[in-house]
Amino acid sequence: MMKKNILKISKILYTASAILLFASSGFSQKSRSMAKSQHQNIFGRDLFSYRYYNFADSTDERLSRMDFHVGVVNDVLTFLKTEDGSYKARYEVLVIIYNDRKEPIVEKSTSHRVHAATFGETNMRSNPAYHTISVSLPFGRYKGELQLNDLESGEGLSKELELNFRNFRRDKIHLSDIMFINKIDTTSAGVEYTPNLQHVFDDVNSAFAAYVELYPSKKGKDVEAQFSIFDTKGHKLYTVGRTYPSSMDIVSAVIPFRERLKEPGEYYFIVSVKSGKQTAKIQRMFSVFWGNVPLAKTNLEMAVAQLALVAHKKDVDAMRDASEAERKVLYDEFWLQRDPTPNSQKNELKDEFFSRVDFSNRNFTEITSGRSGWQTDRGKIYVVYGAPDNVDRRDSEMNAPAAETWYYNRLNRKYFFADRNGEGIFRLVKVE
Repeated sequence: MMKKNILKISKILYTASAILLFASSGFSQKSRSMAKSQHQNIFGRDLFSYRYYNFADSTDERLSRMDFHVGVVNDVLTFLKTEDGSYKARYEVLVIIYNDRKEPIVEKSTSHRVHAATFGETNMRSNPAYHTISVSLPFGRYKGELQLNDLESGEGLSKELELNFRNFRRDKIHLSDIMFINKIDTTSAGVEYTPNLQHVFDDVNSAFAAYVELYPSKKGKDVEAQFSIFDTKGHKLYTVGRTYPSSMDIVSAVIPFRERLKEPGEYYFIVSVKSGKQTAKIQRMFSVFWGNVPLAKTNLEMAVAQLALVAHKKDVDAMRDASEAERKVLYDEFWLQRDPTPNSQKNELKDEFFSRVDFSNRNFTEITSGRSGWQTDRGKIYVVYGAPDNVDRRDSEMNAPAAETWYYNRLNRKYFFADRNGEGIFRLVKVE
């Protein structure tokens, strides 16, 4: 059934105008809606990008700290024209955390103003403004909510969160979450990091680094750490070892790896530490895609396979039948012909496509089957149609598997997925 549906989809989406239809987030300010009810599902819109990372609290061992990073672009905001002909917008980023009785126990916010000289700047989707809100709580699980509130229109975006504030007490060795970094700045106040919220490196000038904290055990030995990069086939591409004294309370490690990655693709960054008999390990997937670096043969084959989700079969077959050099030319021409703003450096349609591929990899990758997110049933639908208008989730029960129903109101269609084996592998079972 899945193959049949994807083939039908491909026939619809092979022209420039048709592909533009699946860019559901839109390219103009007039077509955007910020109604909160439309965004209260399990998917966040890329215009409201965020990540949260768990670290040990540096002042109290009994607390666990969560850093919420949010990127806000102009295109998601409502701008008002001022008397001097410029434009202004105001917004608030709010974090709310609830206890098990659904009572708010933390509310932290930050407010900001944006000025744009021209109307065109109000539609910008590049150079987001980054904000960080940190919350420290006793370790445990909490419900949370992250909001972006437009103070000019009164509308907003909202995301419900399941938060795990981990126990970092020093009876044994621990690792924080991994944060990928786009930019490193040294200021009078210290070193500042601009996080890569998409976990996609698409600019060859990016810092290409990962940040992680190590917390040695108070009674442990020196910490032997290994930082490695693997491709999705399990091949080790890079590893570096470092030793840290156990006397350090917090070890802040920044690992640059730009020079180690020669090809676009999907990779795992893995941190393994050992102190005597104690060990800890953490890994995160990230993607590399930049337009000014030649695609290797294997990565170009993967790119063409991804393109097959939305391109006409004849275009994909032509690429697959071509020589390696000709395939690269055909691939570049495909996107060049579908660039909605050919006079700019950005190809918004191409960026939207790879943003969806990345979202699928981050949310739908199946460890058990070894399939990247874009190869899964949910990922394929997401790449083609974008975020559903609504999602109903059902956890597994005694006689029923976990299931998801995706509603695309604009298409008058529903997709039903089920995890029949309880392994986190959701298969498409029905389309209505």
